[in-house]
Formats: sequence, structure tokens, C-alpha cells
Amino acid sequence: MSWEDAWREGRTRWDAGGPAPALVEALRDEFLPSGNALVTGCGSGYDVFALAESGRSTTGLDMAPTAAKRFEQLRRERGIQPAMARVALADFFTWNPGRRFDVVWDYTFCCALPPSQRHRWGYRMSELVAPEGRLATLVFPMAPDAPRDQGPPFPLFPEDVAAALPGWTVAEERTPTTSHPGREGMERLILWRPPT
Repeated sequence: MSWEDAWREGRTRWDAGGPAPALVEALRDEFLPSGNALVTGCGSGYDVFALAESGRSTTGLDMAPTAAKRFEQLRRERGIQPAMARVALADFFTWNPGRRFDVVWDYTFCCALPPSQRHRWGYRMSELVAPEGRLATLVFPMAPDAPRDQGPPFPLFPEDVAAALPGWTVAEERTPTTSHPGREGMERLILWRPPT
């Protein structure tokens, strides 16, 4: 099954219908850096719209055409200008945006990749995050009893993300106080600083 098949057939249980509560909280608390932003695996675009409405020019990246169509429909309904929220239809591993980003938001994207691909994910982040930028990972699902080789989503923990980001350091981290229903206690928000 491809991601496009899932979107076309409506099998998108990961689509929670709104932005990650932890992102809303982080924006309210000014936890994330300003500047241009990227959301990996953006789907319908809820997190993109939250970042755009906070004043960040934001690009969402997804490889499913049906998700991109849904994104554009919701952007128009919200009255958000394309200059503030746009979607790029491309493969994360081969996409060339032509620039780096001040903040990259990753939630339910890294955990959708097989664990064997996490090192490639980390390498791509080193190409996408600006030297003074930050990678914001909402680490999920921290499910200690789940089989590590079954997914998506594959269980993901802060140490897994750290292993995929050699040379990166933690700038800040926090445990969200709010989550989508059913995800409580399974998330950790970490801001990563790229190697100098």
C-alpha cells in the first residue's frame, strides 16, 4: 500500500483533524524559533497552517497528490495566502527546495519510516535545517511495549532520534501538557541544534 492509496481510500487514521496540541502550545509559549518553516509529511496541512498563522512562511512537504489537494482546499477555506502556506509534492529524500529552513517540524514523519531509514532521515535534516536553525521533533509514539519492528508508526524514543542525528545537540526539550486523544504520555518535544 502506498501513502497515496491510503489518502485516496480514506485510510488516514493518523489525520487527527487539527494541528498537534503540542505545536499550538509551543507557538503560544514562543518555544519555536521564528523564520521560514518546513513541515515534513504534512498531510492535510494542519501544522503548516498553525505555523503560518503564527507569522512563519511555511512549506508543507508530502508525496501523496490527494493529500496535497486536501491541503490546498483547507488553505483556501482558512483564507491563508499561498505566500504563507504552500505545499510541495515531492519525496523527502530527493526534494530540492533551493534553500534551508529556520525551523523544521517533524511529527508522525520520522516514526512512519522503517528504523533502517532513520540515518537517511538524519542526513536529510542536516541538508534542510539552516546552520542557525532548529529541528523540532515531537517524538512519538513512545510506546515501550510495542514491537520495535512493526509499523507505521514505528515506536520512537528520544534516544532513537539522537542516534539518527550524530553531532546534533539538544537546545531545549519539554513534555507537552496536551496531546491528541489517545496519544497522551507518548510524546516528547525536542529542539535540536545542528552541528557547527
